[in-house]
Amino acid sequence: MPEDQILFQPMGRRVRSQTDLTLLELANRAGAGIEAACGGKGRCGKCRVKIRGEALPPDESEQEVLGAEKSESCRLACQTYVRGSASVWIPEASRLHRQVILTAGNAYHVELDPGVRTLEIQVPLPDLQDPSADRERMIDTLNRSWEGDAEIEWETPLSVLRGLEEKLRSDNGRMAITADREGKILDIRPGTASACLGLAVDLGTTTVVAYLVDLSDGKVLGVQADMNPQVAEGEDVVSRISLCHQAPENLERLSRMVHECIARLAADACREAGAVPGRIFDCTVVGNTAMHHIFLGLNPAHLAMAPYTPVASGGLTVRSSELDLGLAAEARVYLPPVKAGFVGADAVAMAMALDADQTSVPTLMVDLGTNGEIVLATRDRILCCSTAAGPAFEGGHILWGMRGAPGAVDGVRLSQAGGVPVLSVIGGGAPRGICGSGLVSLVSELVAAGAITPAGAFDPGIPFPRLRDGQEGREYVLAAARETGTGRDLVLTHRDLAQLQLAKAAIHAGISLMMEELGVFRISRVLLAGAFGNYLDPACACGIRMLPGVTADRVTAVGNAAGTGAVMALVSRAQRTRAQALVDQMEYLELAVHPRFKEAYLDGMAFNG
Repeated sequence: MPEDQILFQPMGRRVRSQTDLTLLELANRAGAGIEAACGGKGRCGKCRVKIRGEALPPDESEQEVLGAEKSESCRLACQTYVRGSASVWIPEASRLHRQVILTAGNAYHVELDPGVRTLEIQVPLPDLQDPSADRERMIDTLNRSWEGDAEIEWETPLSVLRGLEEKLRSDNGRMAITADREGKILDIRPGTASACLGLAVDLGTTTVVAYLVDLSDGKVLGVQADMNPQVAEGEDVVSRISLCHQAPENLERLSRMVHECIARLAADACREAGAVPGRIFDCTVVGNTAMHHIFLGLNPAHLAMAPYTPVASGGLTVRSSELDLGLAAEARVYLPPVKAGFVGADAVAMAMALDADQTSVPTLMVDLGTNGEIVLATRDRILCCSTAAGPAFEGGHILWGMRGAPGAVDGVRLSQAGGVPVLSVIGGGAPRGICGSGLVSLVSELVAAGAITPAGAFDPGIPFPRLRDGQEGREYVLAAARETGTGRDLVLTHRDLAQLQLAKAAIHAGISLMMEELGVFRISRVLLAGAFGNYLDPACACGIRMLPGVTADRVTAVGNAAGTGAVMALVSRAQRTRAQALVDQMEYLELAVHPRFKEAYLDGMAFNG
């Protein structure tokens, strides 16, 4: 029977459940830092967490500290004892360290042509010679001033029309009109024009990144990022799809969580730029197909069932007010098209940002994560697929795995003799766990040193420093207890090896089958997108045979390419048209039914050879 575990999110740290230890004590053992200014005495209230699982009820003193927040799920970690397995969400205010979230993307060049613009006009005031209605005089003036489009049938929503008479007369007819290119007036205000802003959002399974953009010149004014709060409900898209399938209220809750997150990031970005969210009139959101559906409140249940059909796949534009994002009342939200059940608008945005439709040499584009999206482009064809790599690349299901945050080992080097490992730790200081790039780095070093067999096991036939028999088999001691920030040995177990082996085999198989399909024997360029790809050492990825037919010198990290694509679609109508053209051009390879997938997957299991 599997042991009960406590999962601390958003760090992704796990620890064995113990009824005699508080959640704060268990978090310290797991390396998931929680604020506790009072030393765990239940006085400061800084260790607030949200729990999904069975816990002993709070006493009166804990309830008093929690105040209005007291509920079955909100508790003080230092006062809470849990029975059995549980998932614990540590809010940002309670975390000792912030997660490291990748926001920077690759450079891009597009012609500025946003779908929304603000224009100053001078509307004549009415008199006895021309007593025409205020709206009609405004539209007549607007038609004479609006350049670059054919004659437009202007739409004036009731929310905009109300108060028009006062706005028109308050500054002698001088007005700033914000409208979209289809002829819908989004905002009217007297006087000179103020900022016309847009928001581009990369809605990831694990993280959310928001870019605030001045639509008049395309400049990014501010960037904000946070963990996707849905992580508290399920680590991966499959678990969240399952939740939505169980009950409609689960879909509503997950949808509301991400709406509130985006609204908060938009407000923070505006505060950084000295602006207000009410001036955000256009928003672009990219994400995988499950995130796309949950964001819109569409039931994603059929994405997890063959033939994995989306509710909608074409580009969609909806009103911000329908989603409660805290933007301008009539702001519009555009979601680029998705390709398939597990190849979403984020993969399309990545392909657009990396010019998949303009390459002259075989180019591989990979966004590595729990769900690995892969695009292989040649001069004539573009193929895409999705691989269920699992959470190992983000530290999931690894004994001491964690996401990229201070205290995570993100790189390892061994001497030729396999002596003391040299660790790179995010933020410096003592290691508390190991993230995906560190895991790949360590295993690559151990493979090169001969400590791991091609089949993926610690070699029992050779003596190797720091290899020992653990409670569940052979393990490698990366750092002794006295050297770590948890006071416990930081080890790599044979189970961890197996998890990484499964993840990298899925990526290897997807790439191999795409190369086979397109008749490509050698890939000229590999572009690694996303946080994991950005920090991954290409030599280490090649050292464990993750990328077939590739040498490290051909691999380049390109940052948050999906975020870059989202910004491109925000500032250019032509890029939105291009996104649809890309989707039409891309061919989808369904690995689940491919006759050679099992063979390719087994071949990808080997660590060398």
